[in-house]
Amino acid sequence: MISYEFLTSKKTEEALDYLDKFSKVQILAGGTDLLVNIHKESPRLPPFDYLLDISKIPELKFITLVKNFIEIGPLVTHSRLISEPLIKDNFPVLIEAANTIGSTQIRNRGTIGGNIVNASPAADLLPPLIALRAEVELTSRKGKRALPLEEFLAGPYKTKIQPNELLTKIRIPLLGDNYYTDFQKIGRRKALSIARLSLALVTKIDKEGIFNDTRVVPGSATPYPQSFPKTEKAINGKSIFNIDLEEIGEIVSKEMVSVTGERWSTPYKKSAIATLIKRALGKIVEEVKTNE
Repeated sequence: MISYEFLTSKKTEEALDYLDKFSKVQILAGGTDLLVNIHKESPRLPPFDYLLDISKIPELKFITLVKNFIEIGPLVTHSRLISEPLIKDNFPVLIEAANTIGSTQIRNRGTIGGNIVNASPAADLLPPLIALRAEVELTSRKGKRALPLEEFLAGPYKTKIQPNELLTKIRIPLLGDNYYTDFQKIGRRKALSIARLSLALVTKIDKEGIFNDTRVVPGSATPYPQSFPKTEKAINGKSIFNIDLEEIGEIVSKEMVSVTGERWSTPYKKSAIATLIKRALGKIVEEVKTNE
């Protein structure tokens, strides 16, 4: 049985004081992953002496538009993301991903910050957030620093957050005109599934129907979510009228294997990830043609 001292905070400053004063502190937000890991005494759980509950800090529950960015507090729940007009109007791909997370109860408790810091290879929000070029703000008593989300991730269940730091903000730059997005997921069971494979696609399509600034980020395909630059390059410059979806499917499969190597699950994943990219591209192509 894991023993620890329980701490709670209702202000960010107080939480930072705790992190500065104590070592081996585990942060509790929604608790949908952490509490399960504590109960199971998961080997992924690092040794800790203190459990700091930050779930009651109101200033970490915001969603605001600031110039050309939407800023989101780490304690915003998945359900709040789904119902928020600012997110619906600007980043529907985030809503698509959040809708696939667990059950209603999990979406009501789980937070965007927890999804990020837990850094699960199967985290549903990470692919669209990376594709949207989100960055995270980390705060400590020494100050603040910002990192692109993709750079913040350091491996499966690993990030570059320091023991005295708290995730205090997620910033997402607004997309310009003519951008299209999509999220695809394959799971064991609808709604309650943990992603076996997912994929976020963000791309700009100009007036001539040419793909530009394409971003492809699979989930569960690699040890942790990351961009697929070779696939992105292969899509950029193609026309919606003659893009070869089978070719793109082969390219994304090869790029996945170049990262992971051959494993027992590779035959399944190669076919699955090809299917996801073809679905996403096909859906966007149809949407563009409908809007013409």
